[in-house]
Formats: sequence, structure tokens, C-alpha cells
Amino acid sequence: MKNIIITDGSVRIRAQLNDTVAARDFEKRLPFTCSGSDYGMDYCCSAANGVFDPTELQTGWKNGDISLGGGWFSLLYGGEEVSAKYKDMMIIGHIEPQDLELVKKMPERVTLTVEAA
Repeated sequence: MKNIIITDGSVRIRAQLNDTVAARDFEKRLPFTCSGSDYGMDYCCSAANGVFDPTELQTGWKNGDISLGGGWFSLLYGGEEVSAKYKDMMIIGHIEPQDLELVKKMPERVTLTVEAA
């Protein structure tokens, strides 16, 4: 697991990348910056897909997961209970549980920067 920091202005969110092919590839892009919006259960920012292993795709997510796939970098702060309808999710990391509330308080539009901790 690789510790990362996700920032938007003065908000600092601690997270960890997992050991998937996609997460290891994403780590090579750090520092990474993208802009996006709040969609009620996640912040989505357009982002190029990287290298990934199709066998590591999953259905749904857990609140706090970070995904990269389908052209989106997403901080999935809610919606776990309805996430089973979302197929082919590439989860690359997870937000520290104590920082999840910080994500929910960010403004509607964000510019996220992800860097190694």
C-alpha cells in the first residue's frame, strides 16, 4: 500500500493506493491533478485510463474507495448500498475512514491534486 494525499485548496485527505496493476500504474503519474464535480455520492474528474488488469475489475464499491476507469477518476464517498448496479469498477485505493467526512464537505467543483505522502 502506498500512502497518498489528495488536496483541494486547504482540504487534505489521506488515502492509500492498493496493490492493483492500475494503482501501480497511477502511482507513476503522481503528482496528478484533475478537475471535476460532486455528483451526490462521488466526485468525478475526467482522467485518461491507464494500464489495468481486467481480472481486477469489480462490481460496486465501498464508501471511501477511489476509482480510475471509464475515463474518470472518482472519490466514491457514498452510495455503497446501491453500487452493485455499477459493473467493471477499477478500485485503485481507499480514503482513510477518519478523512471521509472531509470529502463530503468539499465544494461542488473541485481541483484535486494527488501526490505521494
